[in-house]
Amino acid sequence: AFDVPDLLADSGMIEHAIVNLLQNSIHALSLAPRPEITIKTFCRDDHIFLQIKDNGCGIPEIHLESIYSPSFSLKGSRDTTGSYSNLIKGTGYGMANVKKYIEQHRGSISVESEPGVGTQFTIQLPVINKELTVEEKKTIEERQIYPGQRILLVEDEVDISDVQYTILSDSPCNHQVDVAHNGRMALDLFDRNSYDLVSLDYILPGDINGMDIYHHIRRKKTEIPVLFTSGNLEFLQSIKDLKAKDKMIDHISKPCQNKEYLDQINKLLDRRNN
Repeated sequence: AFDVPDLLADSGMIEHAIVNLLQNSIHALSLAPRPEITIKTFCRDDHIFLQIKDNGCGIPEIHLESIYSPSFSLKGSRDTTGSYSNLIKGTGYGMANVKKYIEQHRGSISVESEPGVGTQFTIQLPVINKELTVEEKKTIEERQIYPGQRILLVEDEVDISDVQYTILSDSPCNHQVDVAHNGRMALDLFDRNSYDLVSLDYILPGDINGMDIYHHIRRKKTEIPVLFTSGNLEFLQSIKDLKAKDKMIDHISKPCQNKEYLDQINKLLDRRNN
């Protein structure tokens, strides 16, 4: 759709969610005489919507609240109504992961379904602007923001690093920002320059990830603030223990709203200065 803005998101997570929903629709159509899937996108009230609709077997109302529960499935041996082809199997973990990925993006997912008629899933995701709005700038200017800091920005996704670079280097923050798109570049920049803060992605291409860079930083400087930015679910569990040991680190899941990102940057700078 031409009126839908760019979606700043983790491409792997969003692809996984859409593929799972399409696969569910294909499964639901396995016995349909005239199978049809409709995909619709639109934008409303600063949110992007994606709808996937099929005219398949549908989901009984009694099960609608359970479809996101891990291990729940209506396929295979649990297909008591003969709604699916006997070749269709299901693990029950697909929709649980879809919901997790969408909520990771500050979004939501809803479902409408009627047995024998079909199912429609609607994903709602917030629009992330490529620069700060006038209102956001005014709000930020009212706080202590420590402008003019030197920041190392480590992010391999160019679309995300471009947005982060813009909001960090533009008014009102006016930070001096160096960008590294992989681990080796990040280590080289860190060793050659003096930084006030590091914004650090966890998953990076090559043989050096964000945790390797963090340990390298801490071997040289113990007090420099480090903001981890990652939507990786495995990392989200490990960061809890790390934050308990190191008061000069924090974490924010990406993608995130620009103001949330700057708020975390400013909190760490404030922590360093007090």
